[in-house]
Amino acid sequence: TAVRSPANTNRSTGWSTWPSILSGLHCAVPEAREPMQPYLVFATSLVLWATLFAVVHYSFISRRISRVYVTLPHDKRVLFDSHIVSNLHVAVALYGGVTCYFSDGCLYDPFLSAFNTSARRDVFLMITAGYLCFDLGLCLRFRDTFGDALMLTHHLLIMIAFFLGVATHIGTFYMASFLVNEASTIFYNLNHFLSIDPEWKQLWVYKANGILLAVSFLIFRIAFNGYNLYLMATHSWWNLAVKRKMWRTEPLSKKILCTTLSLLAIGHVVINFIWFAFIVRAARRKLFRKNKELKAS
Repeated sequence: TAVRSPANTNRSTGWSTWPSILSGLHCAVPEAREPMQPYLVFATSLVLWATLFAVVHYSFISRRISRVYVTLPHDKRVLFDSHIVSNLHVAVALYGGVTCYFSDGCLYDPFLSAFNTSARRDVFLMITAGYLCFDLGLCLRFRDTFGDALMLTHHLLIMIAFFLGVATHIGTFYMASFLVNEASTIFYNLNHFLSIDPEWKQLWVYKANGILLAVSFLIFRIAFNGYNLYLMATHSWWNLAVKRKMWRTEPLSKKILCTTLSLLAIGHVVINFIWFAFIVRAARRKLFRKNKELKAS
């Protein structure tokens, strides 16, 4: 059922036609020769993110970033520090998402995109699962400050999908592709850093970052996710289930797993659409408020 693509798949599918910088990124994280222990990676990741948070929280880093940090209540300082750790995760997730997207020939083979297993993908998915578990703990501990039920639902949904995918070798190519969503998180975190300081909120940087947040969210979480779902439906499931008639021959357990993981992917996309609606509504509210102030003056 699970097929590991040969080491030279990328050369046979035109990997050399991609820019050399992407090829270099791909080669920087080679496939492991021995089977990985993904849940050990998850545990290590969880401990690592918690340790990094402790270092940030009990050091001078946040005080150097924001002059108003020391005036914040404890829960707000924790939230601020979590955004710093989030930026570190963004770097790792983006690196993993880009390198995994152009590896293994999954873009060229429907079967590989649906059922191929990759040690590289498993590692990056478990690193992100460890981060989400850490962040989920903060959300539960500081529920009034960190977010609402939608954020909790998102974290749980992604963690369940990643664990099921890594355990069954189903759909991990598309899961790793979703890591590219983190490109917009950079601007979300910067928005928080700027918004807590009343003087910074008056600067053009704050307004420009708001525009970049909306644009990056539209590109990486709306357009790209929509394309990813389209690719999953047409490139993988339509070719395999309908054209190759695998739906008739595969056991019921695999059908249930494929359906469940597909629904989890759709749920992730729907949540991002809801968040984007919130961003647009907030932008419109700020715009109308600014227009009213200009008319009043």
